[in-house]
Amino acid sequence: MPDPIVDRNRHMNEVTDALAPIQDGFRAENCFLFGPSGVGKTTVAKAAVRELRREVLDVPYAYVNCWKYYTRNAVLDQISHELVGAAMPRSASTSRLIDRIKADLHGPGVVILDEVDQLRETKVLYDLHDIPGLSWIGIANREVDLLADLDDRITSRISVAYRVRFDTYGEDAITEILSRRAREGLGPNAVDEDVLRRIARLSEGDARQAIAGLRVAARMASREGLAAIPGRLVEDAVADAEREVRQKTISKLNTHQRALYEVLAEEDGLIQKELYARYQEAHDDPVTLRYLRENHLPKLEHYNLIDIEQDRGSKRYHLVGPEGSQTNPSPC
Repeated sequence: MPDPIVDRNRHMNEVTDALAPIQDGFRAENCFLFGPSGVGKTTVAKAAVRELRREVLDVPYAYVNCWKYYTRNAVLDQISHELVGAAMPRSASTSRLIDRIKADLHGPGVVILDEVDQLRETKVLYDLHDIPGLSWIGIANREVDLLADLDDRITSRISVAYRVRFDTYGEDAITEILSRRAREGLGPNAVDEDVLRRIARLSEGDARQAIAGLRVAARMASREGLAAIPGRLVEDAVADAEREVRQKTISKLNTHQRALYEVLAEEDGLIQKELYARYQEAHDDPVTLRYLRENHLPKLEHYNLIDIEQDRGSKRYHLVGPEGSQTNPSPC
C-alpha cells in the first residue's frame, strides 16, 4: 500500500472526514466512492481506514469484495468473520448473522464494500445501516448502476451518504505512481523515467493497468538477464499486462456475467433480444431482461469486455479482445 497516495489528497481528506466521528466514539458517516477502474478508489478507502486505525487502535474493520460475495448472506458472513471474529456455520441464517454482529460489535466499526454495485441483494445495505455503530465505505464505478435496483427504503438510507468522485489519472500522476513502485520494488536504476512515462501513456489513465505493465516489463527484462528495463520491451509488456488484467477480470465474473460472456464467445455480434434468449438457455436461474440490461451488461462494458454498437435502433453486443470481432476493427 503506497504512502502517501499520489494525486488523491482531496479524496483522502473527504473519506477521512466521513470517518472522523469514530475518533470521538461515534458512528461514522456512510461514504460512496465512484469512478472508473484503476483510479485509486480501493487504495484510498483502505488508506483512510489505515489512517483511522493509527489514530484509534483496533477499530473493528472488514473488507468485502462484493463481486466475490454478492449475496446478502455471503456479505454478512464475511463481515461477521472479519469485523467481530465470529466464525458462524455455513447454515447460519441472515437474522442470526445480524444478531451476532450486533452482539459482538462494541463501539463504532467500518466496512469497505468493494464493487458494491455487484450486490444481488441490496437489502444488505439496510441491514448494515441497522447495526448500531457500523458504517460503510461503498465502492462502485457509477452511481446510476448502484441505484438501479434499490428500493425506496434503502435509497432513503443512503441518500445522505458522502459521495467522493474520482476521475482518471493524468500521465504525470501515473508516472509518479510507477516511479515510487519502481523505487520500492525494483531498486535504483532499474528503469528510467522515459520508460515509465511510456507505460503511463499507454495505460490511458488506469493505474492498475500501468502497474501491471511495469511488473510484466520487469519480468521480461529479468528473463533476458538485464539489469534495467529497456524501452523496446514497453509495448509488448503493456499488451501482455492487458491480457493478464483481462483474464483476471473474466475470472471474477459472476454466473450471469460469465453466461453472457460465453454466449458472445460462441456467437459474437448478437442484438439484445437474441443475447437475452441465449442467456436464458445458458443460465439455470436467469434474471429479467431489465435487470440484465441495467446491471450485468453495463458492468461488462465498463470493464471493456464487451462493446455496444447501435444498429438501426437496436443494440448489438461484441466481445472486446482476442475472442471478439472488435479486436482488429476495420478502418471504416
